[in-house]
Amino acid sequence: MPPWVRLLLLLCVVGCSGTTKVVRLDTGQGTPIVHTPSRAEPIDWDEDELKAAVTEHVRKVRPVAHPLEHARQLLGVPERSGWFRYEGRSRRLISSEAGSLQNLRLLPADEELNRHYLLWCERTWGPGDCLRLLVDTPVLDGDGKYALAMAIAHGAVLGGMKEEFGRVVSPTAVVATLVGTLTMYAVLLALPEPVSKGVAALMTLGAVAYLGWDTVWRLVDGWLVMMEEVDRATTFREIQASGERLGEVMGTRAARAFVMLATVALGSTTAGMASKLPTLPGAGQAALVAEAQLGIRYTTPALAQVESVALNTSGVSISLAPNAMAMALRPPDAAGPIAHAKSPGFKAFKSMRDFKKEMGSAGAGKNWHHVVEQTQGNLNRFGPEALHNTENVIAIEGEIHVKISAFYSSKQKITGGMVVREWLRTKSYEEQREFGLTTLRRFGVIP
Repeated sequence: MPPWVRLLLLLCVVGCSGTTKVVRLDTGQGTPIVHTPSRAEPIDWDEDELKAAVTEHVRKVRPVAHPLEHARQLLGVPERSGWFRYEGRSRRLISSEAGSLQNLRLLPADEELNRHYLLWCERTWGPGDCLRLLVDTPVLDGDGKYALAMAIAHGAVLGGMKEEFGRVVSPTAVVATLVGTLTMYAVLLALPEPVSKGVAALMTLGAVAYLGWDTVWRLVDGWLVMMEEVDRATTFREIQASGERLGEVMGTRAARAFVMLATVALGSTTAGMASKLPTLPGAGQAALVAEAQLGIRYTTPALAQVESVALNTSGVSISLAPNAMAMALRPPDAAGPIAHAKSPGFKAFKSMRDFKKEMGSAGAGKNWHHVVEQTQGNLNRFGPEALHNTENVIAIEGEIHVKISAFYSSKQKITGGMVVREWLRTKSYEEQREFGLTTLRRFGVIP
């Protein structure tokens, strides 16, 4: 890898770890919204949850003959290299077509690397070219070596799911396809000023939501180091050692996250992936991280509006479709939306104290109830007047108010096992209001 590429990425990682990163949300209309990420703990889930999610989505993964090329096209990674032959008469390099290298004489080092790679396949996944890295090429090329190191780095997670893969597809075929995708995604983010689009952009947002920005930046640096080491490697043992070091840098949690995201990406269009991300294990917690660190809503409508994600030394720029500003969170000091028609006599207040001073008591045996709850998060996102107004605060029977409060503090199937109140934090004002009205109907407050 050229030294200037390594330098750029190193500056990017160091710069982002030592200064405040920002997120820019841009629709191409007016000044972008600038969001300063707040601290958020990365989420975790157990191995059973991962296996269940991967097993569900792996059914849609179609094994391909050329996994790296397939992944390159899926993720939009630019072509960087190819096979060439030297033509003595013209004294120039001529690009060689795939399949035209059958009689190329291999150097002893190449033969030895191939032999050890095939032995590794036999021990790990079965006889033959298990990662399909020798299709139409006599030796492991640059990307093929990266893929081998990536497979070794993810070996524990992938190996732990061999049985699940075997239930629905050929384990070797699906692993080759997954490793190709993981490799090309790493190559994409290791490019200077990387820009990901479509499925790759959603993989990036998903990675941040599950792992947090600090971990993602650290992994980019880890990928960069691995590629530099593999570029210098001449033996299988050197590639294996680099892959093992990368596995230690990633850790089990990050490896699980990327295997899951790659599996979903392989079986999805961009729109399909936008609809699947909010349904994956831990998505409720991921939504909280996405809100804190990216300033966006981790919902299908919001994710479907993402056109590209660009990493740079100051942070990240997320380009949204035109007119998609509603999909981004408002700055904390912005007035919140009132997403319904205001009735005659509508009044809004800066605090609940001011509301009660103006409106008085809720009545005998009754309590004031907020349709969209007055949590601190909602106050920060939407502003007090969006919550303390005559459309959002209604008087209901005290006994029913207690039952509704208990419901909001419970865990429900619809929330994926999260407490209802915490689950609602990830939703837009309009979604929270609709849920609140549905709850009032459920408890017989309104028809």
